[in-house]
Amino acid sequence: MGYYKGIGTIDRFDPFLSYKVGYTKLPSEKEISPNNKVTNDYWTAWFTDNTMGNEWTKLTLTTGLNPGVKDPYVMAYHKGSYVKVARIVPRTYINQTYVSNLVALDALLNHKGNTETNNHYLKKYKTQIHISDTVQQLITE
Repeated sequence: MGYYKGIGTIDRFDPFLSYKVGYTKLPSEKEISPNNKVTNDYWTAWFTDNTMGNEWTKLTLTTGLNPGVKDPYVMAYHKGSYVKVARIVPRTYINQTYVSNLVALDALLNHKGNTETNNHYLKKYKTQIHISDTVQQLITE
């Protein structure tokens, strides 16, 4: 039930979940600012969990501000919605397939490309915590 609802404290102790490494692009400093009283330094984004582009998890975490990394991405070690540790890494440390998956998801969520396809999937991506649909086929690069 915790995995389905995305409750990190339950996922932390779930013996049936395994740890995964997920990647996403670091949001703007305005979104992750520790001075933002609304979010208390936490932010939410979709993380791609494998190179095939068919495992995605929406995680809420805190990373702090970018320490000066050029083209920053976030690498999160997580178990369901529970994030054990997150690290800001440069784009060059990440496999190109992960990056293309993130570009494809961004294109889908921001209505770039085929709007008929985007409208069909958009609601699902906004309401669900975990998805297993392949996004790789929507690559725009």
